[in-house]
Amino acid sequence: MFARLANGNVAPIRTIEGQATNLSRTMHGLAYDAVNDEIIVPVALSGAILIFRGDAAGETPPIRVIQGTRTGLVRPQTIAVDAVNDEILTADPARRSVFVFDRTATGNVPPKRVITGPKTGLVDIVGVAVDPLRNRIVASSRKGNGATGLFVFDRLANGDVPPRAFIGGPKSKLAHFRQVAIDPATGNIFLAQQNTRMKREEAYVLDKPRENFKEEKDEEDGDDSARLDQMGFIAVYGPDDNGDIPPRAIIKGPGVRYAGAGGVALNPKKGELFAVGGNGFQTFLVPEFFKPFSRPPTTLQPGGR
Repeated sequence: MFARLANGNVAPIRTIEGQATNLSRTMHGLAYDAVNDEIIVPVALSGAILIFRGDAAGETPPIRVIQGTRTGLVRPQTIAVDAVNDEILTADPARRSVFVFDRTATGNVPPKRVITGPKTGLVDIVGVAVDPLRNRIVASSRKGNGATGLFVFDRLANGDVPPRAFIGGPKSKLAHFRQVAIDPATGNIFLAQQNTRMKREEAYVLDKPRENFKEEKDEEDGDDSARLDQMGFIAVYGPDDNGDIPPRAIIKGPGVRYAGAGGVALNPKKGELFAVGGNGFQTFLVPEFFKPFSRPPTTLQPGGR
């Protein structure tokens, strides 16, 4: 944990680490419950959700652990907390599902609800967020040769249900993204995209080589500022956006100082946006991002400071 106004090459004020924490090297999500002062972490390698006290430091064990065969979890990657409805949501790409648990759940417990099945369109789910005021769940999901983008569901959706809205397509420029966040006041959706190259097709299908599979070659390493068409960005959408549309606003460019955005978090009260990318954390002051969008988007709008 770092101070909110930390800048430069600074040390964290607290670190949660050590064997007693049950943390591992593969953790792609993090949520903070400001109402109950808790930190929630999904651990992919152990199929678990760990909940720590907000002031946890050092080799401190979690106060609750959701793990076991009844949970249905295999490789949870990302997490969100709904303090209004006392629920924890996690997305598991291995199960192609979004799981919803009671916030106070612990042990080998079944989820309250699961969004899963071919009608959902969910495959490689890398981000999940919840809007308790508008009763919506937003999941970011990628597919090498299928629907890639933002999938919007009713908050109480359960089972094999289609999304109520989908944002994706050539105009959206959504491709290789990760985490998603929602501003609760406006419902605006924020997405962290690492680059504009689509997710690769898997070489194997059900442990068998994919027919006619060709290995894609990586581009040579170089200065990302010279490849602006492929650089990552932070995209902002309105709560009622749907279809193949461009973002309402975007943060992108060599001055942004990250090669690709892998995570995004919000501080609406201060008009701040936090991004993770390029082996660092960036804070942007963009109060206009936290205002309601009144008209459909027409063109990309550069933003950020």
